[in-house]
Amino acid sequence: MSLHLVFNSAGYAACRQRKLSDDPIILLGDGVYCANRLDEGNIHVLEIDARVRGVSLEQCKASTINYDTFVTLTALHSPIVSWAE
Repeated sequence: MSLHLVFNSAGYAACRQRKLSDDPIILLGDGVYCANRLDEGNIHVLEIDARVRGVSLEQCKASTINYDTFVTLTALHSPIVSWAE
């Protein structure tokens, strides 16, 4: 199962078109701006990136993660695909 790292909204759009349905996604960097318009599951948001950018995650369907969980997810999945189109 692949892990998808999404760095912006264009990357999120491209990722959604190409990923398998059960592949997890992590929104980080400017990708956290996509957090409040999610329509699917198995998505995580790097909490510190959302906080720094002022993105409220109260209504978000994604789970928030910290750096420790981020590292754990990268260790559990292969390949890791980065999206920043």
